Amino acid sequence: MTPEVPPSAGGQGPEKWRPHEAPFGPESRLSVERSLLHLRDPDDALRILALVQENGAGFAAYLMLPDTNLADPDIANKFYENYVDAWERFDQFRADILAGLGWTDALNELLREQAIPADHLLWNHGPIDAQILATYDAIRLDGWWHIFNK
Repeated sequence: MTPEVPPSAGGQGPEKWRPHEAPFGPESRLSVERSLLHLRDPDDALRILALVQENGAGFAAYLMLPDTNLADPDIANKFYENYVDAWERFDQFRADILAGLGWTDALNELLREQAIPADHLLWNHGPIDAQILATYDAIRLDGWWHIFNK
């Protein structure tokens, strides 16, 4: 399973797309504070704070990814290119992935055509989730899942 198009229209910049309003809570604040401690240049810190102000918890989650370069002058564009969106529950994200791949519609069509009761075929979430996590980075922050393209 390798989706060609993520389930949300991320990567378009803040003027064209707004993510779900995930809460900016204590974990988000801690992420930002830890990140600021690693910066030596005040301009880098100001850039981080401006992006947090503009993008909230999604950007705080981005700061937690192991390959995020906090001092990168192009950090904003890299965030916009990689941030997919936030979901309150992982199963909501999984459902969007399956729908985006066309699998949900295909299964529903099969059930309808073959008169199979809906509870007779179930998704095996373990392998599906493993493939999703091999395709996307997921950060859980303040109770929400923030998803990034790898």
